[in-house]
Amino acid sequence: MFYPLHKLLRHCSLFNNIPTKKEEKWHFSPLPEYLDREYKKSSCEHEDIPNKPKEDYWIYLKDGCVLELELPPSVHVKYLPFHLELNCFEDIEIYLHLDYSEQTFVDFRLNIILQEHVNLKTYYCHEGGKGSFIVNVSHIKLEPYATLLQTQTQNLSSDAVFILDNKIHLDTFSSVNNFSLLNEGEYIHNFIHADLHYQSKIDITSLLLSHNRQKSLFSCDINHLSDKSTSEVLSKQVVRDTSTCVFDATTKIFKETKATQAKQASHALLLDEGAHIHSKPHLEIYSDDLSASHGSTIGELDQEAISYLRSRGVNEQRSKEILINAFINDILEKIEEPRHKELIINRLGGGDE
Repeated sequence: MFYPLHKLLRHCSLFNNIPTKKEEKWHFSPLPEYLDREYKKSSCEHEDIPNKPKEDYWIYLKDGCVLELELPPSVHVKYLPFHLELNCFEDIEIYLHLDYSEQTFVDFRLNIILQEHVNLKTYYCHEGGKGSFIVNVSHIKLEPYATLLQTQTQNLSSDAVFILDNKIHLDTFSSVNNFSLLNEGEYIHNFIHADLHYQSKIDITSLLLSHNRQKSLFSCDINHLSDKSTSEVLSKQVVRDTSTCVFDATTKIFKETKATQAKQASHALLLDEGAHIHSKPHLEIYSDDLSASHGSTIGELDQEAISYLRSRGVNEQRSKEILINAFINDILEKIEEPRHKELIINRLGGGDE
């Protein structure tokens, strides 16, 4: 049975109320337009996995329900329908495969707890979801000296709606490195909220490849709550056709914090006249002892560079591809884990956009 979205959202973990256009981070969101669309509720019927993952440790989910997993005893697992909790006591690398059905409303919650000194590497891949509305809410807590390397990509249907909401708590001396590649779906919103404590560090990198009439939003709120905390936010967008990308980042440095470091940067490449980018890096500073910077650039392909390549026998289409790849490859260097980088490059088609 199918239900209008506004009925399904009543119990959604992300939305207690439908955001309004007055809420700045949702200003470009078409969410109200979807309220009368109909979706079926996701179910937790058991299904066989089409292809078992080859990695050592993995979790396979369908519409937010765990179908099968392979994890060591050092990871304590709790799962209910649409809710998964991982409590990690030793270093580990986990691959999460998230598959979605057609025209389905999915509201999935993931809780991760890293104990002291634990190093966790995670790779998420979202697939399917033709005509679906997908909400993923993550709550991640790092105890002192814990580290998290988080890589996320997706291969969703072009008409899927995909919303990520990540809440990250970093205790003293902990660190997070977050990389996301988002390039498929009718509407994508990746939101990150992070609270930093003494000498904690977060590095957030986002690559948005937008096309057709797609709307892609990346937004984050970072709170520096204690001394010597460090944050860096970097987003790149390649915007085609009549699509729209939004970068909206706020970093808040609280009063009486010392030796804080904060950076924000957004770089957009517009490839067509109908493409749009809205960029708003924002620093909110209540301390004098800090190092902070923010900036935004928006540009087109360098015509002189194209002319140079053409003079060397490269045709115009290939010249453009080379320049786009150079723009993209620069951000791929931010991926620390070689295997994760290889998977991202394969997702991009060997480095091509």
